[in-house]
Amino acid sequence: ALMVGFECIIQVRGNEERANKTSAMLLNQVEDVIEKNRQEEEALVASLKEDYITRARAVAYIIDHNPELEDDISELIKVASLISVDEIHLFDASGTIYGGTRPQYYGLSFDAGEQISYFKPMLDDKTLAMCQDVTPNTAEEKSMMYAICWNDNGTKMIQVGIEPVRLL
Repeated sequence: ALMVGFECIIQVRGNEERANKTSAMLLNQVEDVIEKNRQEEEALVASLKEDYITRARAVAYIIDHNPELEDDISELIKVASLISVDEIHLFDASGTIYGGTRPQYYGLSFDAGEQISYFKPMLDDKTLAMCQDVTPNTAEEKSMMYAICWNDNGTKMIQVGIEPVRLL
């Protein structure tokens, strides 16, 4: 009976030790998967930002070569659809929206709120192109991701906005 009791204690301790090792191994695997997913997400977001900046540059090119589009909201909406963005905003050199697909935003400037002020460095560096993480926009507090660039001759900035649904 003493031997059986001693053997039970050894078995229980052995099982506990194996369970602890297995748990530690599983936790390490989960941590590795989470870290790998985080790195992949960062790479994907960086790639998306580059893609969205490219879309803003494409819109700038289209508008530079078709200046009549600036005043034609319906045509800008078509361009937005072709480029697969939800909004197009045209900013003057002072950072104020004067055109685009959302007339209700006309007149907003880089001083209008925290979200839009993110792009203020654009005023000092015409070689800069920026893309913002998904953030509630200044006008309506709806979650958007914005990319902006200067046109080729540095007279205006073109911004594209993408809703997170499209992003996901």
